[in-house]
Amino acid sequence: MRECRVKALRIVAVFAFCIVIGFSVVVQAKSTKGMNLFVSKKTASDMEKSIEGLKTEIDGLNVGIEEAKGKLMRYALGDEGSGNALYDSALSELAALRNMTATTAVKGPGITITLDDSPEELADWMDVNAFIVHDTDIMRIISDLSRNGAEAISINGHRIYSGSTIYCNGYTVRVNGEPEARPFIIKAIGDPANISAAMVGAGSYGNMLKDYYGLIYRVEVETDLELPSRPIKPTTFRYARVLKSEGAGS
Repeated sequence: MRECRVKALRIVAVFAFCIVIGFSVVVQAKSTKGMNLFVSKKTASDMEKSIEGLKTEIDGLNVGIEEAKGKLMRYALGDEGSGNALYDSALSELAALRNMTATTAVKGPGITITLDDSPEELADWMDVNAFIVHDTDIMRIISDLSRNGAEAISINGHRIYSGSTIYCNGYTVRVNGEPEARPFIIKAIGDPANISAAMVGAGSYGNMLKDYYGLIYRVEVETDLELPSRPIKPTTFRYARVLKSEGAGS
């Protein structure tokens, strides 16, 4: 009888020990220094897509490197056979740079946007500032144009470029330092279908100005626009200095 009791106690002790060990394993599996042992299918799929995206980006960079190597080799060789091609390529790159810096007049298809204050009579209790064109409205429209493929933009005959300034000055808006009164005629060269669809689509900023504040906002598709170049003024830097590259001589 006594032996049976001892055996029973041993069995209970072993069983209890097994439970403690099992519980410890479960706890350790759940908290392995903050690392989850289980990865969901969505997480794995997202990681695969991220890896594929990186591979595509690397492939694109490799293509660009090979193109740059080929161009560099052609420049280094400078043989007569490729002379015209190199010259044409240089001219094309120069034209693109001039367009980016707005240093040359351009023409092409695009859209014309007319932006003006609300023509409605306002009650005394209404805030007049809510129904007139502000510099922030113009800048938002320019941003939307650039984001949707506009290659060149002008406002009331002023070419817009990286150093352009647009700010309110009393009842006028200064564009590149020059005062301009309403209406504001914004011209943009680019794919007319894409740009016009973006500027008049549901939820566009221009439509919000028209629908909620009664401002005049009109978009017209143009087949041939002409935009002037920006005035070229000498730039004097007081603080900025050219940063020498590593290894360059002093």
